[in-house]
Amino acid sequence: MPEQQNFSSGRPSILSALCVLTFIGSTIGFIGYFLAAIFFEQLSGFIIQYSSWHSTDTVSPLFFTILMVFYALSLTGAIRMWKLHRDGYLFYTISQLAILFVPVILINWAAFSFTNSIFITVFVIGYGLNLKKMR
Repeated sequence: MPEQQNFSSGRPSILSALCVLTFIGSTIGFIGYFLAAIFFEQLSGFIIQYSSWHSTDTVSPLFFTILMVFYALSLTGAIRMWKLHRDGYLFYTISQLAILFVPVILINWAAFSFTNSIFITVFVIGYGLNLKKMR
């Protein structure tokens, strides 16, 4: 069965779906980390209560700001791929790898997210399979 395409733009439907999911996820990530950076002191108790961290001594507003920047880069990459620009794949992939490994570098390996690594792998492969449709 041939791949269904969005005929008004030439964008494959699967690429559109991946981009929309990335728009949602990266926007939520950006806003969440922005708020965590701005309201770090007020959220410290919340972070301790609802995460596996017992202290916020290993993180700072800068930690959340760095992750916020990478979510913005991820969103930029998705927007570029939505417009069928191949460089968006590079932006997206670099930002997702940074989102995965910056916590490991700044905190330790306990900050590695296996679940996040699965999602990143699926999305990077999904976008990669659509690279031939981008210019």
